[in-house]
Amino acid sequence: MKALKSFVFSRGFKLILVLLLIFTGYSFYTNYKEIKDIGFAIKEMEEKIEMASQKNLELKEELAYLNDPSYIEEIARKELGLVKPGELLIIPVEEKE
Repeated sequence: MKALKSFVFSRGFKLILVLLLIFTGYSFYTNYKEIKDIGFAIKEMEEKIEMASQKNLELKEELAYLNDPSYIEEIARKELGLVKPGELLIIPVEEKE
């Protein structure tokens, strides 16, 4: 018992205890920092997912608009000069001065 008591109060034991506390503190700090960094990365990814989902929704809406028959007809009339059967296309002639 006396030998154990003298070992507990010896410099070697105190040094080992201090080193153990330093190692434990350092391990705790590095793990905490890593968890914090991972949390930040997760938050960034969630924001990117939200932005991508919003962009995806916008593109789906645009695709639905571009595939709408009335829009296709409008483009065919304006840009291609097409007419429906039975309609006449009238092109105004500009007068030169």
